[in-house]
Amino acid sequence: MYTVEELAGLLEMHPRTIRRYIREGRLIASKVGGEWRIREEDAEKFAGGHVRKLQEGMNRDIVSFVNGGHMEADGKVQVCSVLDCWIDAREAADISRHLIEFMNGDDPSRGKAKFQYLYVEEEKKSRFILWGNPSFVGRLLCEIGERTK
Repeated sequence: MYTVEELAGLLEMHPRTIRRYIREGRLIASKVGGEWRIREEDAEKFAGGHVRKLQEGMNRDIVSFVNGGHMEADGKVQVCSVLDCWIDAREAADISRHLIEFMNGDDPSRGKAKFQYLYVEEEKKSRFILWGNPSFVGRLLCEIGERTK
């Protein structure tokens, strides 16, 4: 089961958009304790394989980086870090929101950087992929480390 916020994070949509789709009947959901919940099967049906496509795209980006492909990061030195975290979906979504805030912050040392996040429900695992200069990616890794203690 996904919350509105979790599904919005997975599909890179705003939670209000997900709620609107529920109201319009385009997405099947149930209220549990006053909060909308979406079954994995309904989310997958709604997304039309979007999660699977997102996962495949992430894997292509990693392979491209390993094979010397240019990413959206810049500078003389670039790093790509793949983190798998076996944490629940809510904790993963909270970390993702925090990283988005960190990425959007006014930090001139950031340069161009890229961040991707995916929660794999069947494995109960979150995957975070970070690209950029080593010092900025290192700070992102520290943020994740602090939040998963």
